[in-house]
Amino acid sequence: MALRMNRWLLAGFAALATTTTAALAEYPDRPVEVIVPFDPGGGADTSMRTFGKYAEALAGQAVVIVNKPGAGGAIGWAEFVRANPEGYVLTLETPPFNVIPPLTKPSATGYTLDQFQHICIFASVPDVLLVREDSEFKTLQDLVDYAKANPEKIKAANTGTLGADFMTTLLIEEKAGVKFTQVPFTGGSQALQGTLAGTTDMMVGGAIFAMAQKGKMRTLAIGAAERDPAIPDVPTFRELGFDIVSERFRALAAPPGTSPEVIAYWDNICAKVSENADYKNEMKEGGAPPVYHGSARATEMIGVMTDEMKALVDKFKLAE
Repeated sequence: MALRMNRWLLAGFAALATTTTAALAEYPDRPVEVIVPFDPGGGADTSMRTFGKYAEALAGQAVVIVNKPGAGGAIGWAEFVRANPEGYVLTLETPPFNVIPPLTKPSATGYTLDQFQHICIFASVPDVLLVREDSEFKTLQDLVDYAKANPEKIKAANTGTLGADFMTTLLIEEKAGVKFTQVPFTGGSQALQGTLAGTTDMMVGGAIFAMAQKGKMRTLAIGAAERDPAIPDVPTFRELGFDIVSERFRALAAPPGTSPEVIAYWDNICAKVSENADYKNEMKEGGAPPVYHGSARATEMIGVMTDEMKALVDKFKLAE
């Protein structure tokens, strides 16, 4: 009787394995949705649509962008983590934007960081520190020296308290031993206009600001590990003696419970897309420098960023 039951179990496992293998062999057999938790037309949305265009040519199925904006991305990500983990709903995650809310407002955030299964990082946008072209601060050291002698006098624009640029500004304060007065605006363009008008003295933003505002804004430093070929005259923070690397990732993620095979499938798609010359050019023109970091490396990098954000949250007592 026991032997017969064991045979039934083995047969059942074999059938399940065969069914699973067949299903994966046919995957994807219908369009795949990617939740973008921001409005259409923004930088994150544009980079995801560019990536999706090249990815669907390889997958043989449409990659459908579904915009779910609200609460700085939290609404879309809260819906994403509850999706069926069969591989037909993915999301664009944009660390540190999806990292900060669970650290600062865990009870009000509809997801936790461990619910993201990181597939790949396909673009990385370094932060830059900008001042007006006519600013008295010609170098980062000029700004730091003044800030040390005049605590809280320099006004730093940001796109909202606890946003990515707010946190990067805190990181600069910590590493440079200075204190700014942060002034929140409702968006990047508003923060830029405030700085151009003299309402604020400096701002942190994506590297695309340095390219788009050349002649109006002076870029004092970039938060990349190496200089950006698009703005080669801008030194890194590290070159200037400040241990700061601050970047905004564009990454693809799957909901909790997704099989390793599906993760590997899309990781392979990421790798192939990253080799496409037309894709690289299109991403660069859109202000999102293309990179490729596979699932394991992406998980490691986002983990390091999470630890850095948590350290700032704890030091500055930002959690609710």
